[in-house]
Amino acid sequence: MTSDRGSSLTLVADVGAPRRKAADRAEHLLRPGGRLVVHGPWGSGKSVLLSELGRRAVEAGEPVLRMTPAPGDQDLAHAALATLFAARPPAAAGAPAEDERRALVATIGRGTPAHAAGDPLAVRLALTDLFAALARDRPALLLIDDAQWIDAAGAAALGHALRASAPERLRVVVAERGAHETPLAGRLCGDHAARLPLEPLTVDEVTDALNSHALPAGWAVRIHQHTGGNPALVRATVEGQLRQRADPWGRVAPPVPDSVRAAADAWLCTLDPGTRATLLTAALAHRPSPALLRRAGCADAAARHLAEARNAGIVRVEATGVVEFGARALRDAAAHSMTRSASSAAHLALAAAVDDPVRAVRHRLLASDAFDRALAESGESAARQAGSRGERALAAELLLLSADRTPAGRRAERMRRLAAAASHAAASGSFDLAVRVADAVRAAGAGRAEQVAALLALIDAGGQAMAELDDIIARAREQAGDDPALLAAVQLRVAVRTNLCDGLPGSARAAADRAVRMARNGGDLALEAAALSMRARMERITGHPGSTRTLARALALAVPAERVGIRNSPQYLAARHAVFDDRLGFARDALLRLLPLAERTGDAEDLQEVLRSLAEVDARAGACVQALEWSERALSQCAGAGLSPGPASYTAALAQSAGGSFAEAAAHATRGVRISREERDLVFTSRNLFALGTVRLVTGHLTQAAEALREVAVLEADQQVRDSTALRWQPELIETLVGLGRPDEAGALLARVRRAMGSPALNTGAGAALARAEAAYRDRGGEPDLARALLESALSQFRLLGLQLEEGRTLLQLARLERGRRRQAAAREATHRAHALFARIQAHPWTALLGRPAAPEAGPLTEAEAGLAAIVAEGATNQEAANRLHLSVKTVEAMLSRIYRKLAVRSRTELGPALRRLTPSG
Repeated sequence: MTSDRGSSLTLVADVGAPRRKAADRAEHLLRPGGRLVVHGPWGSGKSVLLSELGRRAVEAGEPVLRMTPAPGDQDLAHAALATLFAARPPAAAGAPAEDERRALVATIGRGTPAHAAGDPLAVRLALTDLFAALARDRPALLLIDDAQWIDAAGAAALGHALRASAPERLRVVVAERGAHETPLAGRLCGDHAARLPLEPLTVDEVTDALNSHALPAGWAVRIHQHTGGNPALVRATVEGQLRQRADPWGRVAPPVPDSVRAAADAWLCTLDPGTRATLLTAALAHRPSPALLRRAGCADAAARHLAEARNAGIVRVEATGVVEFGARALRDAAAHSMTRSASSAAHLALAAAVDDPVRAVRHRLLASDAFDRALAESGESAARQAGSRGERALAAELLLLSADRTPAGRRAERMRRLAAAASHAAASGSFDLAVRVADAVRAAGAGRAEQVAALLALIDAGGQAMAELDDIIARAREQAGDDPALLAAVQLRVAVRTNLCDGLPGSARAAADRAVRMARNGGDLALEAAALSMRARMERITGHPGSTRTLARALALAVPAERVGIRNSPQYLAARHAVFDDRLGFARDALLRLLPLAERTGDAEDLQEVLRSLAEVDARAGACVQALEWSERALSQCAGAGLSPGPASYTAALAQSAGGSFAEAAAHATRGVRISREERDLVFTSRNLFALGTVRLVTGHLTQAAEALREVAVLEADQQVRDSTALRWQPELIETLVGLGRPDEAGALLARVRRAMGSPALNTGAGAALARAEAAYRDRGGEPDLARALLESALSQFRLLGLQLEEGRTLLQLARLERGRRRQAAAREATHRAHALFARIQAHPWTALLGRPAAPEAGPLTEAEAGLAAIVAEGATNQEAANRLHLSVKTVEAMLSRIYRKLAVRSRTELGPALRRLTPSG
């Protein structure tokens, strides 16, 4: 057995923000009743939390006593209580009385078995006196850590003494290991004590831990999955990454340090041997159930074993009965702890127990290391079945195993299996699998085509982090030699990398054009279609007039999208261009045709791209709930396959802005910016900054909006982007500059955009957004009639295109304009229309923005005045307050004058204290 204490893996040296928040919550729960039970699995930070509570109490001058039982104490009567008297502070030095102390010493420390507890009355009296002395002068805090190690007699004595202590004089926090059940803590604190379960770290908290040690934030999702968010495993991962030598694939897929395996083993060792044996078999199975484990030869006590593992936080049992490990590290540690003979026996038992013939073949392959032609052929056949149902990672693993079991004289069969494994590994998005395939291909001395295929699989599985794989691209180009088809495949990746990481779409177009010629020379229609699509994409970005013609050429080749790869296909690009042009009906229909194809083929990135595009279409169209659902699926796909999080974060920000919350949208966009910068992904750095800037603008944080949108402007200029329909940052920046009181800068940008935007773009939502931004500029310049005409024009265009969110946003600007013109009835009508539209499409962030609650108990202030006062007291400028409340600046100034008079204050600095006097409870 192991304890949660005394290890560098338990975060004792660093109380991070998550545990500080837990300490705040603990103090809140402790306040009413004076008793609190803290519980969680091994490594969840219980000891750290108690240390933080103790530190705070000491700083406040409160006496603190901490009890720290250890493994083995549960077998000796009252042994755990010894730490109480050893650690008693000076305030309790006079207790217990001398005769009671001698009685206690006679009971403790002589190795008395738990069943021979000695004189319980003497122990109870000693504890009661100790606690009374501790809290004699002022209320005290008692911390009991690792309660699971307290023996029965000690628990009984301690519980009696605690019941005799007044909660208002002696506050008690008991920590016990257990995700769900805490029998000892309940006996000590009573059934009515408050409870605080310690939850795993979130992905954002893991990201913060990585950032604090200058490690890539892009690892966060992968590390969170591997550790389950357990603080001890996260800490072991961070420390291990800092200690171990840099890995060539490290920035794409961080290697698992030995310290993580050791920590996972320590967690597993908290279980009984019988439970560990059951988990060893479960770790080898895919989605095991109690019935499967029994069929595989586990004891009839499997259900009890799983219950113990569940309370230890090691597994969770779904409603369907399927057993899932709480962290991949635990599953891997359990599987690797078996001897080879035990593992083989377990795999053979599982092969006979599973009802999926594909999985049965996998278990048979894993049960044997021997060359076996028949078994290798079965594995190849099973891989075809797995691939046909979209399980590309399973197909790649089966082919790798089959190649390894292929007899030495069957080289052609081995190479065929390795080549197929590379294709499936790339489609699965698993960089780890792609590395295993590349290693196997290299070790097998494969030919040029197989070597290039394996290297391209590495590049494709690397996702957005292509800047980290320049050496792989160079090796692939060298291996391709003078083979035109192989060179075309490499050149296509060069084009993608040049645009994504270098921000040079013109150069990327030239690389794509070279790939087109090479593919044509090599007679590879699929590659030619993909290369033409890439060229058309770059031509659209740079404003090249040939974009539509090039896309038509690609479509005319009539290559099925699945042969090209959906995200690289002309069919998908046609849908994306329809999104840019606001032909949302066409785009949605095209994407819904591609969706089942992406689901069936199982290419992880293809599926994510289709889901992301559907989310973007529905967010624009005002199908807010559906947009959130598509986005959630894209995020899940990204996490499950280990894809780069930048694109999915951008989509989540858009969907959250439509139907979730602006706070969540900003969080996703911020995460996307951070990760995309790390991966040197200029495209999605721009997109996430755009999403962040838009959220800041509509929520009234104009300075932050300008900062984000100015950076977008620089990045887009550096990347030579000429298409104003894909990323519509210009209208947002113009509106922001107007709001910040920089009309000259806004006017100059407006003029440049007007000159650059052709008539096709002016007829899209981008043109309508520009008209709305110009309306803000004209209104600020004293041309309200022209501004109103521009807003009416934008409203008509948004309504015609079906862009409901933009229509509602334009109505809000119209209401602000009418208020500035003192036309209150027209302003109320526009606001009402906007609210009704947002409510109908369930645009929750926007309805919340319109329904901002007023400050409570605002005394002489009206509801509107109280809301404005609260915002200004937070530090908002008049312009920022106007934007947040959808008022004109003049209206804000007039309202503030009335507020100052009513509250008898003369400045903003006096406003905050005046509001606090009105609401003392706040």
